[in-house]
Amino acid sequence: METLNMISSRKAIREYSGQMTAEQLNKILIAANAGPVGMGNYDDYRLTVIQNSKVLAKLNNIYDAPTVIVISAKNPSRMEYISSGAIAHNIELAAEDQGVGANYNMACISSIPDGVVPEFFKPLFAVTLGQTNEKFVDRKISLGRIKTNTVK
Repeated sequence: METLNMISSRKAIREYSGQMTAEQLNKILIAANAGPVGMGNYDDYRLTVIQNSKVLAKLNNIYDAPTVIVISAKNPSRMEYISSGAIAHNIELAAEDQGVGANYNMACISSIPDGVVPEFFKPLFAVTLGQTNEKFVDRKISLGRIKTNTVK
């Protein structure tokens, strides 16, 4: 999918029809690892892929997603929150490029059971993922959707 078309086709998926393949997950994790991280401190971040049904059942508001990827950081400051958002966006775009449904999810963060995220890491962002019957269709996005001022 061409990048700008993919971006304008992006939408939040809240209905999943099954688990993605290992190949799809691998491509999504490569995209996550390509995400920009402040000061290049990649060791300060962790990705936790949750596919265990018992753990998933404990997470709030995940829409029965078969996979949740949690992005965590050590001693997070504003920079780590911003970087984790960029990583999450790469995850979502890589998923949807493959026809996999994805949705940003902050609601499940507080319900992640102890011991799921590595010790000393704080979960900052999550993305729900799975196969979907939804179709990704290029939408017309108004240039004025977000008001813009230009300083020359």
